[in-house]
Amino acid sequence: MFAMIQLSQEVEALIRAKAAGTGRTPDEVLREALMRAGDVLPWRSSAMPPQVNLTRDELIAGMEAIAVRSAARPLTDPRAIDEIIGYDDFGLPR
Repeated sequence: MFAMIQLSQEVEALIRAKAAGTGRTPDEVLREALMRAGDVLPWRSSAMPPQVNLTRDELIAGMEAIAVRSAARPLTDPRAIDEIIGYDDFGLPR
């Protein structure tokens, strides 16, 4: 099989070092990096499958990363939240 892209020696060395240090293949390391980038495959979620044995700190860090990504998204509807939801101050539909 032929290479689809030409990587610099530096990038290839980084991928191989990461793979060797994590016990994964270079393909797995590169695939994970591209999925995390999120803009390579815009039709696909960049979310990774949940890991089984996360520590409490790793779980919290993952949730905080989701919150940061969510907060960074642009506002697409300029209406007030109450107007979007469609209920008045007493919780009744408008």
